Amino acid sequence: MNHYPHRYKQGKILQSITQEQFEAALQHPYNQALEYQAFIVQLYYTGARVSEQIRPLKESYQITDKIVYWDVGKRLKHGKHTKPLPLSRDLPHVELLVAQIERTKKGKRVFDFHRSTAWRHVSKSGLGYNHLARLSAMTAFLKSGWSVAQVVNWFGVSVQTVNAYIGDVDLEEMGRMKR
Repeated sequence: MNHYPHRYKQGKILQSITQEQFEAALQHPYNQALEYQAFIVQLYYTGARVSEQIRPLKESYQITDKIVYWDVGKRLKHGKHTKPLPLSRDLPHVELLVAQIERTKKGKRVFDFHRSTAWRHVSKSGLGYNHLARLSAMTAFLKSGWSVAQVVNWFGVSVQTVNAYIGDVDLEEMGRMKR
């Protein structure tokens, strides 16, 4: 049951990006290059800010058989260093991100484009607004059992922000989840 069908951020209604919207964004003609598809994958699964997405070097990632670890480094809003985020290689399209990381030369940025280019790709691919990706990731993290404290730490947001986004998550269901 959704108690808060619409949340607002900067005057915009926020609703989670669906799997279908994510798939459509990857297939959009504007995102045919691997670099842009990998960027959309990372944005969708991590919810990190666009500026945090485009600055990592190849060395910011560790790839294993089952997991891709991304060390974001010092976060923009709270200035703290968070633990590397694990992304399962079983998630749909994570292999696009792995391919982009592997083709990047040591010491180079994985996404070698400007922030305005990143925003343009997010917008033109139908995902609209970066905070939709942040909301989608935050909601997915909460549904998978992350605590509010872990979400606050990873996203660098306040508890009030998590409360504003939490409407997509059935609180009763969260209460039954294994911690």
